[in-house]
Amino acid sequence: MDKKVQAFEFHGTTGEFFRIWIVNMMLSIVTLGMYSAWAKVRTRKYFYNNTMLMDTSFDYLADPVKILKGRLFALALIFIYTLSAIISPLLQSVILVVFIALFPWVIIKALKFNLYNSAYRNIRFHFNAEYLQALKVFVGLPILVALSAGLAYPYFVRERKNFVVDNSAYGTEKFNFSANTAQFYSVYLKFLALLIIISVFIAAIFYVAKVGNIAGIEFMIFPIMLLIYPALLLIYGFIYTFITNLTINHTSFYNYQFESNLQATKLCWLYFSNMLAIIFSLGLLIPWAMIRTAKYRVSCLALVTDNEIETFIAAESEKSDAIGEEIGDLLDIDFGL
Repeated sequence: MDKKVQAFEFHGTTGEFFRIWIVNMMLSIVTLGMYSAWAKVRTRKYFYNNTMLMDTSFDYLADPVKILKGRLFALALIFIYTLSAIISPLLQSVILVVFIALFPWVIIKALKFNLYNSAYRNIRFHFNAEYLQALKVFVGLPILVALSAGLAYPYFVRERKNFVVDNSAYGTEKFNFSANTAQFYSVYLKFLALLIIISVFIAAIFYVAKVGNIAGIEFMIFPIMLLIYPALLLIYGFIYTFITNLTINHTSFYNYQFESNLQATKLCWLYFSNMLAIIFSLGLLIPWAMIRTAKYRVSCLALVTDNEIETFIAAESEKSDAIGEEIGDLLDIDFGL
């Protein structure tokens, strides 16, 4: 049977989103940030509702009050930690250990909240993970990265992606992640080599200029320093593109495979031109940049299948109705996972 490719589409417009964005910003300022929880829901709902698959949009169902509770909880933790530094360094150290122990739990709660409140065709997404698994990935592996002087970082990235994907589900059907550690190391080693080449090239310019007593070398420092930022943006864009494509192209569920074909050069130009537009417009073009980025990212995403997805969704709807998961007062804290 021939495989069918179902492309994702994004129908949002700058004009529509600008009105949401400006109201969100003004109300957040007037309420001293209290409205930001509602602003987040309105923003995310707009982007979800304008992301389409097979002429059907996604939906975001979160309660802003729960998001506000999560943020107030986070602020309370920060206040307690800051206050403990004034009272006693020993007390601060004890609280820090407690916070580190809580960190994996908070991540699980955040992912559970965000996925549970995301839906497609009235079927919610789900996240279920064990605390010890999160402790290993988000506490143990960063320690390993530090002890290995960064050499274990690609392994950490792979395990983090695997943790999120393998513990996620659409209805009752779990997602699967198949990329291996070697593929992540391959990406980072290529760009480590690129970073070394760029660094050696810049160092060589200054060395030759110094040895040759080239006049005006001090005036070259500032232009070269300015070039470092686009160079770093370029490297970040390439790494992000390769890691995102690698992750999505190795994510599947049931008989469906995701496909991503982001192009590094296009994404880097998108980031760079967005940055310039935001700076020169004093922030007023942020909605334009967000819509522009979403359109490109979504346009590069597709679902590949060799059977009828409508039949699967109908069956999954019946199964997921019986889940009846109690969401409770789950926290909503973004970690950019």
